Amino acid sequence: MDYDEDELHYDSQEELEQFDEDKLTNEEYDLLHDLLPQLKTKLKSYNDEIPDLALKEALYFNYFELEPSIEELKSNFKTQKREQELSESSGDVQVPTEAPPHTSSKLSRLAKARSGYSSSSILDQFTSNASAGKDESTSSPPPTLLRKKLERTQTPPRENVATLKLPAQYNDSKEPPISFDIALDDSVILNTPRDDISIFWFQDQPTSYENSLKRRRLNDAIFHSITNIDVPIEKINKAQNNFNKPSPDDEILNAQKQAFEGVGNLKIDEAPKEKSAPTKVKETKPFKKLDIDNELTSNPQFSKPHKSFVVIGHVDAGKSTLMGRLLFDYGIVDAKTVNKLVKESEKIGKGSFALAWIMDQTEEERSHGVTVDICATDFEVESNKFTAIDAPGHRDFVPQLIGGVSNADFALLVVDSITGEFEAGFALDGQTKEHTILAKNLGIENICVVVNKMDKEDWSENRFETIKTQLLEFLTSSDVDFKPKQIDFVPISGLTGNNVVKRDPSIESFKWYNGPTLAQYIENVPLSKDGRNTVSREPFYLSVHDVYKDKGDLKVIGKINSGFIQSGETVVFHPSDESLQVSSLQVSQKTVDFAIGGQLATLLFKSSQVSNESADVVRIGDVVTKVLSSIRTVKKFTASVHLFNMDKPLLVGMPFVLFRNSSQVPARITNILEITNSNKKKKKKILHLTSKQDALIEIEVDGGASLPLTTYEGNSKLGRIVLRREGQTIGAGKVTEI
Repeated sequence: MDYDEDELHYDSQEELEQFDEDKLTNEEYDLLHDLLPQLKTKLKSYNDEIPDLALKEALYFNYFELEPSIEELKSNFKTQKREQELSESSGDVQVPTEAPPHTSSKLSRLAKARSGYSSSSILDQFTSNASAGKDESTSSPPPTLLRKKLERTQTPPRENVATLKLPAQYNDSKEPPISFDIALDDSVILNTPRDDISIFWFQDQPTSYENSLKRRRLNDAIFHSITNIDVPIEKINKAQNNFNKPSPDDEILNAQKQAFEGVGNLKIDEAPKEKSAPTKVKETKPFKKLDIDNELTSNPQFSKPHKSFVVIGHVDAGKSTLMGRLLFDYGIVDAKTVNKLVKESEKIGKGSFALAWIMDQTEEERSHGVTVDICATDFEVESNKFTAIDAPGHRDFVPQLIGGVSNADFALLVVDSITGEFEAGFALDGQTKEHTILAKNLGIENICVVVNKMDKEDWSENRFETIKTQLLEFLTSSDVDFKPKQIDFVPISGLTGNNVVKRDPSIESFKWYNGPTLAQYIENVPLSKDGRNTVSREPFYLSVHDVYKDKGDLKVIGKINSGFIQSGETVVFHPSDESLQVSSLQVSQKTVDFAIGGQLATLLFKSSQVSNESADVVRIGDVVTKVLSSIRTVKKFTASVHLFNMDKPLLVGMPFVLFRNSSQVPARITNILEITNSNKKKKKKILHLTSKQDALIEIEVDGGASLPLTTYEGNSKLGRIVLRREGQTIGAGKVTEI
């Protein structure tokens, strides 16, 4: 009985993997086309007429390995020389010419084709496939993966075949007779395994045994038993040994048992070792004996008042460019340096960033055009000495901004006047509002709104007044709480320099403005107090901004919050309690005998003094004091805080990040003592705080961290804190008790 070829297709076409070059990943596609020329080169002497599709399939199904691919192709294709010999031998035989074939229908051609097949059963094909694989010396190329049907396998003549035919009365019928074959195949069923292990494999040639993993592909062979094929004894012994070992589950159970037994044997020391008492720090005298009060009045170096200001605002408002223009127009930076920066910036297509590069000096800041860290510089003009702090505007660098704002006397809030840019920085969740709120809560008493890029708006008075109205309303609101007399507005163009230090009278559209230039504002802005009068009576506090080693010296840079320091005196670093003697002092890169509050100073120490050079005894955010200072390193304190707008309430025990100057530590609220701005009846126990509430709370520093603090009354700079959670500033406050 004949069977359709589709009925003998036992492999699941849908489950097997087919090669499709369009479905390859980018990595597989590049690897395929990198290896394809190498494969062609290696097979050129063997057979250079192998189709590209067969080459690609061989690489794909052998996981892009050359040697297995070559072996498969050689087993599937004859050598080119052998094919030529066969073609030449066949060319010597004269083939008689045939008459042109008679055209016939598709049905007749199909019947004629089927009549040439010998009837075979499924069991016959099992037998024929199993035996044919051993006798074949050379095999024809396998069908490609795109072929939908398998090749018909010819079966040898069989014995013991019973053929059943219909009675003679049906022979005269026009209908074709029905016949079927029944055959018994005992070649597979009666096979007795010779070894203890039976191995089964899908493959075209059952006689070959490979232990390499390949992709599943369409095969023209059926599931073959290769039990009696010779298996290396080493593999059998290895398999037996693996089964004799403990299973992975047994190993895990044994490890858990040992762990629990070890925990049971642990003991707690009943008498823990007491901490050794801190060694008494020896106080040293200055190298020079100086009368500080007399020096402040008689020394011309201290005749000018010292002011520090920070430049804040939304990203790309032009803060760094404004700082560069201010230093250039004041003559602090010469034209040669600016011209060099212009050439360097034009090389990378950022010519307008030349002035900003005066402050942004790192490669990262220059390549991205964004200030990353605070940059402080000292400069002196005819009437004042200044410390200018350029703060980053991006929301990711708010922690650096907090460190800069906490060391400034007043702030310059730079806004972009271009239509759409101001709204993006102010109204559409920009950084203008957050920077302003932080400045007020960190002790900034005067703020100047610098309306930048007015040249792009043709110095429009209407545009300036629109921005002034919106910002004045916000700055005087309860969220910020500046007084109107603490706020000033100055229109400028940082790129062209108009109204920064000098005003260009030739601009007709700017004649409506009669106020001061930006330089006039920073020179004449009043400060609440002049620290020079009380310097000698105040305790010495310095907040560390940077620390590094240089040629055997340990250099510590920071802003002196109060008091004074002289070369030769011993200072203590908190919280590490490391004590070192100051070997020399520098202010504005000049060596001095002493430095006072408000100055940005560099303290130099001999590295040999450090007790443990491998440890970081000094870190950014640490506080430097003199011996016997009243500052304390605490893990728990009480503070009065004001909360800003929050997405979710602040619960007792919820973690947040606590900032004090440049220092930041993880912390949480342990107790809410009182909500001070609520008229509601006081609850027995308050468990959370919401937006715009004022509260008296207890804060605890998490983990092994600690924080050097003073109360707000003791030092206004070191007694202020900021609370941030999930990248947002949620509150600020003052330390009331430690």
